[in-house]
This record gives sequence, structure tokens and C-alpha cells, in this order.
Amino acid sequence: MLKKRIISAIIGILLLIFLVFAGSLPFFITVSMITVLAVREYSRMLEIQSKLLRSILAASAVLIVFNVYLISNNFNYLPSGIIFFIITFALYLYNLYDYQEVEFIKNLSHQLFSVIYIGGGLSFAVFLRDINQGVFVNTSALWLVLIATWLTDSGAYFVGKRFGKKAMAPVISPNKTVAGAVGGIFTTAIFIIFASLFLEVFNIYYFIFAFLFPVVAIMGDLFESCIKRSFRVKDTGTIIPGHGGILDRFDSFIFTAPFTYYFIILLLG
Repeated sequence: MLKKRIISAIIGILLLIFLVFAGSLPFFITVSMITVLAVREYSRMLEIQSKLLRSILAASAVLIVFNVYLISNNFNYLPSGIIFFIITFALYLYNLYDYQEVEFIKNLSHQLFSVIYIGGGLSFAVFLRDINQGVFVNTSALWLVLIATWLTDSGAYFVGKRFGKKAMAPVISPNKTVAGAVGGIFTTAIFIIFASLFLEVFNIYYFIFAFLFPVVAIMGDLFESCIKRSFRVKDTGTIIPGHGGILDRFDSFIFTAPFTYYFIILLLG
């Protein structure tokens, strides 16, 4: 399992490096493809059989990513409220077409949540790649999030495997330990602090960010574990050998990306 994780990670990193530096448009297309695959996994967990509904969900999530691409490249774009209305209305029309009296609100809520959670969360990858504020230029903000998220996951995995005894959330995810969480937090915090010191921008906000970031990453991981527990599945998919599905790999990123973006805009930039 570990060998598969390492091989998959190396291939993924090399591919990611190429796609990030290929340009804003190729990266948008990449994020859109990841979004479609993630929505497909979520649709499978929801046991959605309708190809039409699956298409509406995927298109809605990609619409969010596309609008962010327009915003980050200073093109004309639609206000977020209009995007939300279009998506909600499209899902409403589908649920009228396939009306289920008892399940109407439940279905609509599940569908809308999947679009916001996946499309909204992953769209911040585009924001982070294109942001130019303070020291965060030339895709550096995106790399910060990707590396720090990976360090949190890796630190928690290896420290938990070596020292973990007490489960952090035994009902939600029995394999996650308190020792692993502490290891992940300090691994990432040390990296962020040293990086900010190296760039000569360290201040109290970076110190706070260094410890908050891994906590948010762990919460994102736990959040997806709650979803999988609710749907009675172990992994969201099998597309990435040794890692599971797209959502299994990007669960923390969906939380850390928007957190970092707004922290940069409000405090770090």
C-alpha cells in the first residue's frame, strides 16, 4: 500500500508541476476535469442513476470553476448570486421533472450541497494559482497550499503509524489518532514558519496561520470521513492507486484552499 501511495504521489506531483506552469487556461481545464471526476464519485455515493442529473451536477460545479477563472483573469463574469440562482433553479427543474414527494427536499439539498462543496472548494485552486499579492506571486500561493496540505497528511500518517494509540475520532475514523494529528500539525507549522522566515515576511499572522492551516486540513479530512460514514463507503473511488478516489485525495484541499485564499487577502498579503 505504501509503495503504491509513493508511486502515485510521484506521478501526480510531476503531472501537477507541468499543468500548473502550463498556463491559466490549461490549469482551469485540469481543475474542471478533477471537478467532474469528484462530482461523479459523489453521484455514485448518492446512487444517482440518471445521466441527466449527473450531467447537471457536473456542469453546475464546472460553472463555478469557470466563473472563478473569468474573475481571476479579469474577464467579464457573472456575480456569485446569479451563479447560485442558475444552479439552484436547474436542480429545482430537474426535481420537478423527476418529482418524489417525500424525498424532494432531501434530494435537492444533497445535490446542491455536492455542487457547492466540490465546485466551490476546488475552484479556489484557480484563485490561488493566479493570485499576485505580496510575496504570493507566480503560483506560489497554490504551491504553499498543496505542499502544506500534503505535509499535514504525511505527518499525520507517519507519526500516527509510529506513535498513534488513542483514536482522535473513533466513531468517524478509527484509524486517525491524536498523535497523528499532533504530528501533522507540527510538521506543517514548522514548514510554514521556516518558509516565512526564509522569505523575511514572518509576523504574528504567519504564526497563527502556521498552526491554523493544519487544523483546517484535518477538519477537511474528518468532514469527508463523516460523508463516507454516512454513505457507508470506505473510499470515494479507486482512480488513484493507494489513495482511493479524487475526493479522498482532495478532501483537505477543499478546506485549506479557501481558508488560505482569504487569509492571504485579509491578513498575509
